[in-house]
Amino acid sequence: MISIVIPVYNVEKYLDTCLNSIVNQTFKDLEIILVNDGSKDASGLKCNQWADKDNRIIVIHQENRGLSAARNIGIDRATGEYMMFVDSDDVVSNKICEILYNVLKNNDADLSICGTKHIFSENDCIFDSFYDKTYCFSAEEAICSLWYQSNFLPSAWGKLYKRRLFDNIRFTEGIIFEDIDIMHEVFYQCKKIVYNETPVYGYVHHENSITTNNYSKKDNIILNICDKITSFSSDKSDNLKKAAMSYNVTGALRVYLNAPDNTEYKDAVDKAKNILKLYGKKVLKDKNIRKKNKYALYLYFYCRPVLKLVYKKIDRWK
Repeated sequence: MISIVIPVYNVEKYLDTCLNSIVNQTFKDLEIILVNDGSKDASGLKCNQWADKDNRIIVIHQENRGLSAARNIGIDRATGEYMMFVDSDDVVSNKICEILYNVLKNNDADLSICGTKHIFSENDCIFDSFYDKTYCFSAEEAICSLWYQSNFLPSAWGKLYKRRLFDNIRFTEGIIFEDIDIMHEVFYQCKKIVYNETPVYGYVHHENSITTNNYSKKDNIILNICDKITSFSSDKSDNLKKAAMSYNVTGALRVYLNAPDNTEYKDAVDKAKNILKLYGKKVLKDKNIRKKNKYALYLYFYCRPVLKLVYKKIDRWK
């Protein structure tokens, strides 16, 4: 019924914990696809060992091509009516499949989303009981929420999809932020999207994760994604256009505040400044923007010298 796609790359320390949480799901009708993306440690061997223990597990070994390519291979191989993505260094509640499936079916939706638990130590790996409150969105409402960053994360994980939503969509290979790059296209195909706040996906924070690494030129891709979002919204409703402007400002602030102050990053920073000049004051008047962005924009326009000092002290996960 549900195909779970798990890209695997050099995660021998975390893989057993992740897979224990998957194979012990209360929802049993699973196809678990492990895509070993050219791991250099014992991850590939561990994948094979797990497949020997559980006949629901399928292992695909390939040369290293990156997270997006691994997910795409998994999509191509999946046969379930529904599909999930799990990162191999994360952990999930043993009820995540049951909750996401029931919420989707009970609301006749095309896609369901759960809450996220941010895990900073092994002691945090205790999941809450079910929250009864479920929110229903149209495709447009969900995309607006995505771009305003107001409810759920843009991540591929933490969601249950009807597999047909990926019939004509694949992750862009070779980039970071690959989730936000396509998620609006996935959402746009849905008649209804449901979100239950129960935090049953455990996002584990590691010192070497993408979100904790220093800024690099790869991060500049967010500006290209902003261009893509602007193009997508250009012939859509005013609400989507406003939400797209808000996300453009989010991307521009990310580059402006984090890119090193040297010639190598000058073009990206200049583009970010142009976006802030074009959209910043309009977005500042939008009641839907995040408070963090509102504060940042005020400081950018009216007290710029202190912006970088203040902004980085605000916890991005709250």
